[in-house]
Amino acid sequence: MMLESKNRSMPPWLGHALLPVLFVALGLTSALAAAQVLQVPLDKKAAAKGAAAGSPAKRLPTFEVRFTDNSTMKLVVREETLEVSTRYGRLGVPLTDIQQIDFATRIPDDLAKRVDTAIANLGSPQFRERESASAELLGLQEKSYPALLEAVKHADPEVVRRAEELLARIREAVPEDLLDVRKHDVLYTEDMKIVGTISLTSLRVTTFQFGEQQVKLSDLRSLRSLASAVSEVSRGAVLPDPGTLNNFSNQVGKTFSFRVVGALNGSVWGTQVYTTDSTLATAAVHAGLLRPGQAGVVRVTIVPPPPAFAGSNQHGVASAAYGPYNGAFKVSR
Repeated sequence: MMLESKNRSMPPWLGHALLPVLFVALGLTSALAAAQVLQVPLDKKAAAKGAAAGSPAKRLPTFEVRFTDNSTMKLVVREETLEVSTRYGRLGVPLTDIQQIDFATRIPDDLAKRVDTAIANLGSPQFRERESASAELLGLQEKSYPALLEAVKHADPEVVRRAEELLARIREAVPEDLLDVRKHDVLYTEDMKIVGTISLTSLRVTTFQFGEQQVKLSDLRSLRSLASAVSEVSRGAVLPDPGTLNNFSNQVGKTFSFRVVGALNGSVWGTQVYTTDSTLATAAVHAGLLRPGQAGVVRVTIVPPPPAFAGSNQHGVASAAYGPYNGAFKVSR
């Protein structure tokens, strides 16, 4: 009777019909079990992926660069390290450690070939070629200046004569600081000064105005970290005309560079060594470093004051004599 009852409760045809459903159910149960086993590592991977996607990207250092024409721009340098060849071997300097770079004077290869050809043609037997070479070198101004400095040592008197003439004309037309020939790259970190040659010819950068770019080292004069608290004075930067040196009188032994315009209307006390309340622009004319109205960079060294300051009349400037004074400086190029 029990069997009949079972047969009545679940006929044979119903059992066959439920077999596929049972297999599907078993499959779902297995899949759910497997998912439960894998749930923890899958969740961890997903969480890690999400965390990576949400985490901020590594912040690249921001710098201000000064170009050879003295214009400036703020940008991000995308290089991780700079390889520098020094007299003691190669160094890899992380960009994040760099506070400032003063770049060596570089002439692009194509321009260097033009300069070399023009220098060679200064001694050409053809007058027209000599004149054309002089005109091209004069037009290149500070770009031809380093080669002309070497040309004055040439064995050909004609080359020497023309080179000296061109140097004089370029010095009249170009600000002094643009004629500063720098033989090496100088890198500053918090505790090191590295002198050598950077192996790269250009830097990968991101500019705020133009996006990703390549900047040639031949176009750069300096680079300064905006995150650094390094004083420009301590790095030998060219500073604006201070008027007088009174604010520097307590920094004996230190040398500073200033961009000034020669003037005749200032007061000057001393000869070769001047009182710190002397007008720097006028002292530079008195010392024969600048002409009135000529712009240029002069180097000032704060020195111990002498017992007295001698007056003199030089280069159209009359300096006065003075007794003891609490500050003194020398000025040079």
